Amino acid sequence: MPNDSKNILNRGLDYMHTPFSNFMRAQTTSSLFLLVSTIIALWWANSAYSATYLNLVHTPIGISLGNFELQTSLKHIINDGLMVIFFLLLGLEIKREVLAGDLAEPKNRHMLIFCAIGGMVVPAGIYSLFNWGQDSLIGWGIPMATDTAFALGVLTIVRKHIPTSLLAFIVGLAIVDDVGAILVIAVFYTQEISVMYLSCAVVLFTFLVAANYAGIRQPLFYIIIGLATWWMMLQSGVHPTVAGVAIALTAPARSMLGSGRSLEKAKTTITSMQKEIEKVDVLASRQDHKQVLEIRDLAENAGTPLRRWEDVLHLPVALFILPLFALVNAGVVFNFSSFVESLSDSVGLGIISGLVVGKFIGISGACWLALRYKIGCLPEGINLQHVIGASLIAGIGFTMSTFIATLGFDGQAEHLHNAKTSVLVASVLSAILGVLYIRVVASKKSNKSINSTPK
Repeated sequence: MPNDSKNILNRGLDYMHTPFSNFMRAQTTSSLFLLVSTIIALWWANSAYSATYLNLVHTPIGISLGNFELQTSLKHIINDGLMVIFFLLLGLEIKREVLAGDLAEPKNRHMLIFCAIGGMVVPAGIYSLFNWGQDSLIGWGIPMATDTAFALGVLTIVRKHIPTSLLAFIVGLAIVDDVGAILVIAVFYTQEISVMYLSCAVVLFTFLVAANYAGIRQPLFYIIIGLATWWMMLQSGVHPTVAGVAIALTAPARSMLGSGRSLEKAKTTITSMQKEIEKVDVLASRQDHKQVLEIRDLAENAGTPLRRWEDVLHLPVALFILPLFALVNAGVVFNFSSFVESLSDSVGLGIISGLVVGKFIGISGACWLALRYKIGCLPEGINLQHVIGASLIAGIGFTMSTFIATLGFDGQAEHLHNAKTSVLVASVLSAILGVLYIRVVASKKSNKSINSTPK
């Protein structure tokens, strides 16, 4: 192979990353930014500047044009607006996993779904036992959720002690978990429904589905119709984040040109440019510039909007939207007595028990049953002990659990305070227990392998 071709190939490989490595990088970055934002929110809400924090979160923000006036708080802008983009990203990930990821393989899909159901039903059941017959029962959906970003961030701490396939397993598990959380939000945390607005949202969603099948791929089209769908969903009474997932499901997942055909065309163009590599001048030559644009268009047509939009959204969600959500929602005001009271309250006991104990029993128990009765199988390199460690870490429910708490306890300040405090405590406990378990199990295995080595 000529040196120029080798250099081009090496440069190309330097910029190539697998989708999973990109996903992991975004999730790990998100967990770091989430942690920093949470610490800032807790400090700010409990400092001498707590009044400025409350003013920032609750001060009305809006616009006025003639008789039209739109006004809401920063907290609602983030929870009902920016979080829709987070749910849009979740929807894109869910669709990709179903079409081409772990959920596309029946043997993996059965195990993931079974474990995820166990990890949702058992925590919800435990919470319900603590709150049966009380108005706080509405919060049963809080311990069902797993925070994918934080969970993967914690797993990276013990990454050298676990197989890489366990990371993919918990990603698939969290995605199925997210589907369950989205359904719970749509069905059980919806206020009064306006049939007219909901019907308009359904019509717009159907229009997006038809546009997908018609081959429309322009992002601006989906943005405009998507914004209209979000607005109709917001007015309908169904939480607008559901619109984010619905819009994601309409994202085109097919390439306009087959990858082989696109590569052949790109190869022909690149070869013609390589013949006169010293004379190529993209700035001065219209022909050279045209050829470079042709390669760009071929690359775009060979890809899919779903994959491309997912890659575009990962870092903004990780670096901006989720940290902002944590900043305005994690600022729990407490002292020692209120802290103890929150944890001993039925809401606190239900959430902590649900996330820490319920996730462990639900996921690992479901995995054991699935293996025993051959309902599904684990990916290569993973055993039940790995799943037990993952089930402990899955008790980190920070983002989604806090989000569901704000929906369930809207207008119930005491319950919401207790819920947020308990979610924080449960997430920390789950992270510590998961890391310790994996480290202990890994160290035992390494000692066994050393002792069993012939001397």
